Amino acid sequence: MKNIMIYLGLIVTIVALYGFAFTIANQPSDDGKKIFLDNKCNMCHTVTSAGIESKKSDAVDLSTVGKDKTVEFLSKYLKKEAKLNDKDHKSSFKGNDEELTKLVDWLLTLKGE
Repeated sequence: MKNIMIYLGLIVTIVALYGFAFTIANQPSDDGKKIFLDNKCNMCHTVTSAGIESKKSDAVDLSTVGKDKTVEFLSKYLKKEAKLNDKDHKSSFKGNDEELTKLVDWLLTLKGE
């Protein structure tokens, strides 16, 4: 009986840890938001869905950018390797590839929900 209780406790612990790890892995990372703010993207852009405002009155709101853009497009656009409406992004992303990936991953979570 004691062995059964130990075995059952071990199974419950494993399931709980797996569920906890799965939940953490599926939460959108705040790293992208931090990179967005650290690179002063909010000088020209707002993300009202994330509580990010710009001082510019004509700032572009990126709250729904994740609805119709892809990883490939955003990565290239932010490096001025692709155009949106025949225009380059005003400034090229200055961070490294890892930061760009985190930023783009965060931007893709912005679907206006």
